[in-house]
Amino acid sequence: MNTELTLVIMAAGLGSRFGGDKQLAALGPAGEPMLVLSIMSAIRSGFQRAVLVIRPELETELTEILTRFLPADFAYHFCYQALTDLPEAAQLADISHRLKPWGTAHALWSARHLVKGPMAVINADDFYGDSAFASLAKGLSMRPTEWMMVAYPIELTLSEHGGVNRGLCQVENGQLKSVAEWLNIAEQAGELVGDGPQGHASLPPASLVSMTCWGFSPSIFDVIKRELTEFIGQQDQQPKSECYLPAIVQAGIEQGLPVYVDVACEPWLGVTYPQDTVWVKQKLTELLSD
Repeated sequence: MNTELTLVIMAAGLGSRFGGDKQLAALGPAGEPMLVLSIMSAIRSGFQRAVLVIRPELETELTEILTRFLPADFAYHFCYQALTDLPEAAQLADISHRLKPWGTAHALWSARHLVKGPMAVINADDFYGDSAFASLAKGLSMRPTEWMMVAYPIELTLSEHGGVNRGLCQVENGQLKSVAEWLNIAEQAGELVGDGPQGHASLPPASLVSMTCWGFSPSIFDVIKRELTEFIGQQDQQPKSECYLPAIVQAGIEQGLPVYVDVACEPWLGVTYPQDTVWVKQKLTELLSD
């Protein structure tokens, strides 16, 4: 098996709540976007290449940014998250009404031809810290055929400016037992609440969440193929429905695949709303300035 470590960055999002392309926002101390900070962290941890899943209209500007900030010898590749790039069995569905691609599981599916070995998978617009990539590199090198994640305490991942979406994790003995997508998580009247699989409910403040900081072997693509095909068969008349990566991971767990968990020891930072940018820039400057 190819053991070269690849960083897959999902950078095709529209940033509807942010009001623009978050993946291009100049947030670092030198004006770097978050994805550049992540790539630099990954390089320091031993990752040899990156694959960026993007929309075609972002390629020119991203190329300029990466050329400016990255070492000249670091290999990176672009691929597009195209609405019609689906598993063969799903191509029979009528998607003429579809308004956008199929979510984060579909984004990773788009990278399948460019990844042959163990991979880390992250969002383009989040800051994870060096230690997260060190954990991923160590885990993927030790267990290149297994899956893993770096989880974050939920209270460190919220926004003061509105609700956020998170994958809520149940962890036992260092392994992930379940992960479920929760939407619109926010603090109300002194407690955390959100919309989970069973509807609106409260969450324990010590909960661990997925911030899309995953480690996978290429076996993830087989699970995506099956689950995405089933999802599209069930949801093909919904113009905005999305198949999330936590659902794919949950399907793998139910198949008996172990998913190892490390807990982050550095802050996660991200911008969900425009109002988040000032605080995030300040924190990044504090964390990264010499």
